[in-house]
Amino acid sequence: MFVIVLLFPLLFLACGEAELKVHDEEYERRYNEEQELRYNYRLLKAYFYHPEKIKEYEAYKGMEVDTMYKSLKDYFCGVHYEGSLEDCPSRYTRYYPPEKSDNEIGNIENTKRYYSFGFQRETEKKSGDTMIVWWVYPNSPANSAGLRKKDKLLSANEKSLIGLTSADLAAYLKNDDPFEDKTVFTVLRDGKTKILDPMQKAEVPDPTVYLDSLEGVPYIRVYTFKVSTNHPRGTYYEFNEILKEIKGAKVAIMDLRSNGGGNIWHCTAMASELVPSKNTLLLYDVEHYYDSRSGKNRVDAFPDYAGNYLCKDGVCKEAEGKDIKWIVLINKGSASCSERLLAAVKYNRPETVVIGQKSYGKGIGQIYTKTYLGGLAYITCLQTFYPNGETFHNIGIIPDPNMLAKPTDPYAIDIYDKVVEAIQGFGGLAKRSPTSVISGTLPPERLPENNMEPGAYKKIEQPLFHQWE
Repeated sequence: MFVIVLLFPLLFLACGEAELKVHDEEYERRYNEEQELRYNYRLLKAYFYHPEKIKEYEAYKGMEVDTMYKSLKDYFCGVHYEGSLEDCPSRYTRYYPPEKSDNEIGNIENTKRYYSFGFQRETEKKSGDTMIVWWVYPNSPANSAGLRKKDKLLSANEKSLIGLTSADLAAYLKNDDPFEDKTVFTVLRDGKTKILDPMQKAEVPDPTVYLDSLEGVPYIRVYTFKVSTNHPRGTYYEFNEILKEIKGAKVAIMDLRSNGGGNIWHCTAMASELVPSKNTLLLYDVEHYYDSRSGKNRVDAFPDYAGNYLCKDGVCKEAEGKDIKWIVLINKGSASCSERLLAAVKYNRPETVVIGQKSYGKGIGQIYTKTYLGGLAYITCLQTFYPNGETFHNIGIIPDPNMLAKPTDPYAIDIYDKVVEAIQGFGGLAKRSPTSVISGTLPPERLPENNMEPGAYKKIEQPLFHQWE
C-alpha cells in the first residue's frame, strides 16, 4: 500500500512536466511567429516604395507573413500585358518561408550547375547529321581539353557520333556509362581531324555571357545578370573578359533579347564599361531605405556614376568598351536590369543603335534579405530614372526609328537585315562576309529558365533591426 501511495505524486509530477513542455513549445512557436510578422512589418515600413499602402501593425496581427505582403498589391506585368491586375502573375514584394529561403537565394544569385563537359551544340543545318559546337564554357572540362567553337563532333571514345539526332546525342552524352573514366572526342576543325585531350565530366556552372561574330562583327549575348556564374565573380566579370578579347573592334553587337534582368550591381557595372568617362552619370535611383546610423527610414535620390565601378582604392581604370560603337538588340522580354543597362548607355551615347521590339518597361528594383526566423523578404524599394529625371518604368525603351521589329514576332528573329544595316551605317561592313560564324540569321534562341520573372535586385545583409523584448 505504501508503494502505491508513493506512485501517485510521481505520476502527477511526470504529467505536469510533459504539459509544461508542450505549453513552452507552443508559447515559443507563437512568440516566433509574432516576431517574424513584426520583423517583416518593419522591413516593409523601412523599404517598400509605396509606404502609404502600409497600414498600422494592428491590421496585420494574426496574418500569415506573405498575406501581409500580398495585401500591398505590388504587381507589374509590363507594358505589353493586356490582362487585368488581378490576373497579373508578377508580384514583386513577397516572402519566402525559412525552409525555402536558401534555395530561392541560390536561384537569385547563381546560374544552374550541371554535371557535364561544359559545351553546347547543334545539328549542322546543311547535312543534318553532324553536331557543331556553338559554345564552349570558359571554365569547363571541354575548354581544358581543347574543344573549340565551330568544331564538328565526329566521335567519342571511338564511337561515331555521325548521324545522331540532337536528341540522340543529348541522351548519349547524359549517359554516364560510356564516360566512367575519361572521354576522348575526335572533331573536325578547319578541314582536319583532331583528337582532343581526354575530358571528364564535372559540375559546371552556366555562363551568362557568350561571344560569337555576326558578319565579322563581335556578337555578345547576355542572358541574365548573376552574382556567381561560370566565372566565380559573376556576369560583369564574364563581360569584362569578352571586352578584353574584342579589344580594337570598332563595332559590336549586344543581344539582350529575353534577358529578364538580375543583379543591379552587375548590370550597372557593365554599363560603366561602355560610357565616355568615370565622371559619366549613368542614371539615378530614388530609394526607400532604413538608415541604421540614425535608426530612421529615409527616401533619397542616389546618383550612379561610372566611377563607382571603374575606380577602386583611388585608382580608376579605362572603360573597356567606350570606343566601340554599339548595336543593342531588345524585345519585349528585355526587362528591368537589361533596361537599366541600355538606358544608361543609350542616354550617354545616343549614337548607340537599338533594334527590335519595345522593352518590358520595368524600372523598379527590389532588395532581398533574410528575416528574423531565416525567411526571405523580397521588397520593391526603388525606381530608376535617366539623368534628366525621366523614367522607363511602365513605358519601356523603344528601338530607333526604322529599327522596330514586327510586333507579331515574340523573339524578333526578323531583325537580321536591320542589324546588317546598322553595321553598314557604322562603316563596319562594306558587304556581307562569307567567312562569318553567323550569316543570314541570328544565333539560336535560349529562353530564360524556370520562367524567371523580370528583376533588378540587390542584397541587404542582416541583422537590420534588434530583436524585440
